[in-house]
Amino acid sequence: MHISLRIRTVLFTGAGSCILASLGIFAPISLRATLPSLDPAADALQREAHIDALQGAVHQSATATRSLPGIAAQRAEGEEELAQAEQALRILGQRKLDARLAYARKLAEREQYQQRYGIDPVDTAAFRVFLDGQLVQVQEAMRQYARAHMVLGHVPGPSIAVLLAHFSGAPDTPMVYGLEERLRYRTLGHLRMRTMVSLWGMEHFAEELDAVHIAYEDALDAYHAGLAAIDAAREKIALSDARLEEIRRIVAAVEERIRQMQSSLAEYDERIRERAEGALIAKGLLSQRSAVPAAPRFQWPVVGRLTATFLDSGYQAFFGIPHKAIDIAQPQGSPVRSAADGVVHYVQYGGHSGYSYILIGHRGGYATLYGHMLEIYVASGDDVDAGQIIGLSGGQLGTPGAGPMTTGPHLHLEVIKDGVHLDPLTVLP
Repeated sequence: MHISLRIRTVLFTGAGSCILASLGIFAPISLRATLPSLDPAADALQREAHIDALQGAVHQSATATRSLPGIAAQRAEGEEELAQAEQALRILGQRKLDARLAYARKLAEREQYQQRYGIDPVDTAAFRVFLDGQLVQVQEAMRQYARAHMVLGHVPGPSIAVLLAHFSGAPDTPMVYGLEERLRYRTLGHLRMRTMVSLWGMEHFAEELDAVHIAYEDALDAYHAGLAAIDAAREKIALSDARLEEIRRIVAAVEERIRQMQSSLAEYDERIRERAEGALIAKGLLSQRSAVPAAPRFQWPVVGRLTATFLDSGYQAFFGIPHKAIDIAQPQGSPVRSAADGVVHYVQYGGHSGYSYILIGHRGGYATLYGHMLEIYVASGDDVDAGQIIGLSGGQLGTPGAGPMTTGPHLHLEVIKDGVHLDPLTVLP
């Protein structure tokens, strides 16, 4: 018993956007294969549950596609981040250099003060004692100068140098001695004052040195963060390149298996034909060999909405490779059936992170490939009948068999004729 389910819309999410396109596809579904033989009400409930599960798979795939960057977009994003990080690093490098030079100047200034005054300006307690002692000496020098000034009296007009020259011929005069005394105290006072001014400038040296040092450390941290940003951008580019390389490696390996299978298709054709004839003869439905058709009669391996079409441009933009298949949304772990009678040519177990698929040869030079398999129930060399369950669909990110070329649960279906990929929609009913 069969029913026909007409799929009126196909949801394309492989490109990262949802596009509704009207199609007219009749996909025969065997109630015996898909629904238990229950009363009509129970059948309807199970059918609604299956449709809800399909809707959930489609939504999950679309959500994942929107949240994940495509390989090309990820690489472009990484290149942009790298350019910005390199530009920022040049600025941060100059800032680090300026801060380091400012810190070095402060350290040199500290060393000079230590050599000149024998005191470390960073030692605030010792520096304060030294400053107070210098202040006392300045005050004493000023008092001595004032006393000498009072003794000599005020000398208006000529400068000290002129007066010394004037009295140089009479060195024993009291005026000369008094003037020399006055000059000595005045000079001493000026020197003491310059020392005090210099020392007062160092009064906050410890705080200034700390501030310059902190600025240098901040600039250094910022520079290291800039280096980390460059490393992250380069890693993003490398990961996108590695992911694309992995996808290309997987596709190349699959295509090589398909090429190798071509030499076995004639043997599979004869094997399938003999098996089909034997079954028909046993039922009394066949008396001549010519009655068995040479071309396979395909059926849908699963039923669901398409999430990517054959040679979908959005898929290629997202993953960086052409999509020689159709993707059919399926809840994780849904039964997958052989699309026609055939012989299992190759089974690839991808493990927890790799890509798992089944390659089946059919009559007439045809073959089908079922990708993102969560579980596989057949082995190489097995005969399979049309509609026979060969495994469970997968595709959920991070699950066994999904591989890197997925955004959510679905079945990846390829159809090959004489080594050339065909649009599966051209051979499916």
